[in-house]
Amino acid sequence: MLSHRGPDRFCYPYQPSCVENTRLVHHVGQALFFPIAGSARTERALCSVQQRVQSGEALAGVSRSDGSSFPVNAMFSLLPSLPPAPPNSRHVSPWPACAASMAIGVLVALAAWYPGHWQALLLLQPAGWSRVRGRATAFALWAGYYLAGARDIPLVSMRFFSGYGEFTKPEALLLGVTFWIGQALLLSTPWALLKPAAHASAASHAARAVIATLFVTVPPLGIIGWLSPVYVASALFPGWKLPGLILGVVVLACAASVSRCRLARYVTTLLFTLSIVANSSATVPPAPSRWVSLDTRLGRLDQSNYAQLYARTQHVQLLAEHAFAAGAAVVILPEEIVGLWRPAMGYWWHDDVQAFAAARQTLIFGTDLTVSSPQFRYTDSAVIVGGNYGRVDSRQPVPAALWRPGAAVSAIRGSLTQRYAVVSGKSVAFSMCYEDLLWWPHWHLLLHPPNALISLSNSWFDSDLALAPIQQQAIAAIARLSGVSLLRAMNR
Repeated sequence: MLSHRGPDRFCYPYQPSCVENTRLVHHVGQALFFPIAGSARTERALCSVQQRVQSGEALAGVSRSDGSSFPVNAMFSLLPSLPPAPPNSRHVSPWPACAASMAIGVLVALAAWYPGHWQALLLLQPAGWSRVRGRATAFALWAGYYLAGARDIPLVSMRFFSGYGEFTKPEALLLGVTFWIGQALLLSTPWALLKPAAHASAASHAARAVIATLFVTVPPLGIIGWLSPVYVASALFPGWKLPGLILGVVVLACAASVSRCRLARYVTTLLFTLSIVANSSATVPPAPSRWVSLDTRLGRLDQSNYAQLYARTQHVQLLAEHAFAAGAAVVILPEEIVGLWRPAMGYWWHDDVQAFAAARQTLIFGTDLTVSSPQFRYTDSAVIVGGNYGRVDSRQPVPAALWRPGAAVSAIRGSLTQRYAVVSGKSVAFSMCYEDLLWWPHWHLLLHPPNALISLSNSWFDSDLALAPIQQQAIAAIARLSGVSLLRAMNR
């Protein structure tokens, strides 16, 4: 502090009239008599005073020993012009952390899903989520994951909607970009909202990770619940069914709390030991004997042209006949391979179905079946004909493309409690295209596994994109955890 004596010198202690400037005079004294180069604090103080002087604001005086006041304005008006005060160095921008988190999410998606195939790396997502600071950074971590994993949505939308003439290619592409960004926003939001504070307990991190996982896996949000972290269960506990799924969720909880709790480390060690046991004893069940699934390359079917419908029907019949002639007892063809079932198709198929039944041969193929309704409604179904008869309806047709509640034309959802079909004396579960990417339609696989899981897909619009192998990885993971054989038929 400045302490001088004399009538024209500063004195200490200050009088009440100058108390408001005490700290300011102290900083100025440091700058004048004990200068420190680059002192941001001093520069800000001088800049503030200079602005007040230039605006004409009177500053309280500093008392003299004789009781008079020395105007501080006079002293500070002699100071040279100062540059604007630098920003507070203590403020740290969140953008670098958000960008880094998003990059981590992208890398995890590419490693766990196509082109990678290491779904155990999904544990890095809840682990990273528990370590990042703030909801924005947590949101960025998961947004990067979902944007990278679902990166084909814009192209898929463009091909699908423009292929059926509903939109032009630019319009369909813009719609796809909207879907792509929208799904990432929706699926990342639970993780951001449930992000605990930095000082929260390990139990809070674990519980919130489990709740967020449930939010993005089961309806209503689970309707678009692709890329769920629950897929880690199939990598760690193959064939363990419902207990394996539960243990997978526990591992996710441990990943979110392992850095904060010693007990979580012990539990994680135990679970990884169990995982080694599960993987060492896992076996791939063989497909039923003489069951054949056929992939086709027939592209999109123009259902407005009866000539093309008849040509497609003849082609499919020929494929089935050749497979049966080669010794197959059950032949499986892709989803919607013959399009919408029409009255004429009953006539086209009559003789073939009778021949299949007489030879105890069973044909399974995908078709759309109309439903009586004031508006046009249909089911995306698998139909079983020949040696056995039956049908299974899709429990979740793909949103926007097929499932459009309230629209003039829409697929409808089948019951979640549909029983397994019986084919050649074996129980069979079905997965219809989009269901390959979801967990909840297959809940019964984990409780009462069938003899086989049949997946039907029509991928004429995405067979050359990453979505096709990702879909294959997803349904294979579900079959792996359930311990059932998988037969898959896809149209390209």
